[in-house]
Amino acid sequence: MKRLAAPKAVPIHDKKAKKWMARSVPGPHGTEGAIPLSVLMRDVLKLADTLFEVKKILNARKVLIDGVARTEPNYPIGLMDVIAIPEAKLYYTITVVRGKLEPHKIEEKDAHHKLLRVVGKRTTPGGKISLLFHDGRNSFADSHVKVGDSVLFSLKDGKIEKLLKRGTKAKCLIVSGKHSGKEAQIEKFFESKEGRPMEALVKTKEGEVRTLADYLFITGEAHE
Repeated sequence: MKRLAAPKAVPIHDKKAKKWMARSVPGPHGTEGAIPLSVLMRDVLKLADTLFEVKKILNARKVLIDGVARTEPNYPIGLMDVIAIPEAKLYYTITVVRGKLEPHKIEEKDAHHKLLRVVGKRTTPGGKISLLFHDGRNSFADSHVKVGDSVLFSLKDGKIEKLLKRGTKAKCLIVSGKHSGKEAQIEKFFESKEGRPMEALVKTKEGEVRTLADYLFITGEAHE
């Protein structure tokens, strides 16, 4: 695609430097909310100078995305994905900074877990509760988990390790809207009226902000 038409979430600031850039292939994240792996490695992390070098690194299976080696240069990297390059001892998770997806360095011990937001829930024919997460994963859970909650997911064994409820005093990250990228604590919810989406009042370092509840990604447990 043309760099000038790159999605707002892609952290490219020199859009006029070159005419073209890679487009994400279909995957766990949509094009508008993902960074092509080649762009992340070459233009953001500066781990390679050319696409040829990126392909060489990927084909050697040195880059793990959520614990799985990926060789597709245009594989979509999205929110909370975990990137590990064990040979270089580099570990990152993708977060939001001022509306753009940005890699954040983490420790090796944290690269075995991932935060997932519940975006869908249904009951299977066998009576089990199936959850759909923001990165396309599915998992079975009990009825206490609701849409909007987050879970700490083990990338090693594919199991839910902890439930983080979307409730008052819970820590969260605003992932969309004009306040995206701000860390906050939920103060209260406002019930939806006339079909409008539910809103929430959150406290950030700059003060209180009212935003849509769907814009909140729960990152920590509630504390008084």
